[in-house]
Amino acid sequence: MSALLQIKDLEIFARSQQLLHLPKLELQPGEVHGLIGESGSGKSLTLLSIMQLLSEPLFHKGQIELRIGNENYHPGAESVSRMRQLRGKHVGMVFQEPLSALNPRMTCGAQILESLGIHRKTTHSEAKKIVFDAFEAVGLNEPKRIFNAFPHQISGGQRQRVMIAMATINNPTLVLADEPTTALDPETGIQVLETLVERCRSLNSALLLVSHDLPMVAKYASQLTVLQKGKCLAQGSVAALFSAQTHPYVSALLHAAEIPQHRNLSNPEVVLEVTNLSKSYPSAQGSKRVFEKLSFTVSQGETLAITGKSGSGKSTLCKILTRLENPDSGEVLLHGNSILNSKNSGIQMVFQDPYSSLNHEIKNLEIIAEVLRFKGYETKVAEGKAYDLLQSVGLDQSFAVKYPHQLSGGQRQRLCIARALASEPQLLILDEAVSALDPLVRKQVLELLDEIRWKQKVSYIFITHDPVIANEFSNQALSIAQL
Repeated sequence: MSALLQIKDLEIFARSQQLLHLPKLELQPGEVHGLIGESGSGKSLTLLSIMQLLSEPLFHKGQIELRIGNENYHPGAESVSRMRQLRGKHVGMVFQEPLSALNPRMTCGAQILESLGIHRKTTHSEAKKIVFDAFEAVGLNEPKRIFNAFPHQISGGQRQRVMIAMATINNPTLVLADEPTTALDPETGIQVLETLVERCRSLNSALLLVSHDLPMVAKYASQLTVLQKGKCLAQGSVAALFSAQTHPYVSALLHAAEIPQHRNLSNPEVVLEVTNLSKSYPSAQGSKRVFEKLSFTVSQGETLAITGKSGSGKSTLCKILTRLENPDSGEVLLHGNSILNSKNSGIQMVFQDPYSSLNHEIKNLEIIAEVLRFKGYETKVAEGKAYDLLQSVGLDQSFAVKYPHQLSGGQRQRLCIARALASEPQLLILDEAVSALDPLVRKQVLELLDEIRWKQKVSYIFITHDPVIANEFSNQALSIAQL
């Protein structure tokens, strides 16, 4: 059987600097191939090179060959029209950050209809039915509402499922999935990935799966490629690489799931008090209730973990606490004072989608330094502290002169954490702040956050889909039920 995808001696450069060298990679029809490694190792670059979506000044050398039916494609040597035919129809891609990948000025339904219109001839009513069926297949229970909603009007997990529906709507021969379940709760993530895998198998399509969730990769993939710092460390069957005699780096990834134990402060005072908070949004049926009469407290130096399915209202709650949204009713007190009548609550936040929350026009060091200057530090002092914050989240000084678009998804998330810590907050909200990080870096960042909490008596609200983090990294947990 001839391979669907063949990669030989793939090298990716930024001008003269080599970012990735992948000697070989093959995918057979119907195969699920896992691609794992730490943030910045070159996983997303591999997928982007296959799709010919590398941004300047990046370029690649080597051979990439796709065999679709009786035709051979060589991305990089193909015309614009041939690549347009390939993308979307024969090769679908689930991008890592759906809010950045979706068009904010188009409804979710219109974007998928556009893809259908380019590659398939159907009537409008037939196309809508195909989209509704695709939404239901990836676990979107309100397909009509999602169809008419803009990306910012749905949750991060719902946006991710819209991306999966878009990637598979034309029954592609090859699907490239870059962290397709990062923003989903565990139950939904399993359902969505099972749907994605089953779709690929039913079509005899191949799936190249990038993920930090090693148990999920082990369950669904048959072959595995391990990358570290742009080099291929190991390649082979999942059974062999996840065995006791595995590569030391793979072993380190597998044993990095240990979560720092939460230490309690003695006699902490209450920092945040939320009482009977309710929120709804207008909808075609009148209004949609997000949550109702939500109450909780957070004390100094404590971590409150908030869990719930995608779309249950976790991110909406964060927006209310940071004064980006108004509640319908209820009260929020910070140190005994109401924040609902102020424009700035004083509560800082690390957002779920790092790329959309960063300024793309300034360098990474300046992103952090401007926060410190706003607090009153002189320029040199601010830059020095910004360097220290970058290093504290695992980014060395070389990242200071780069821009956000030059970082991987996990590196951008670490940059957002460093920026939030620069304001020296008393209460910090982290919305899926470690979901995009590989196990080793996630453990490092969690240890850093716990150390800061302990020394500076900072309180955290930790939004997470990970039950282990919710149980081990917090001293109280709140589950928001989907209404």
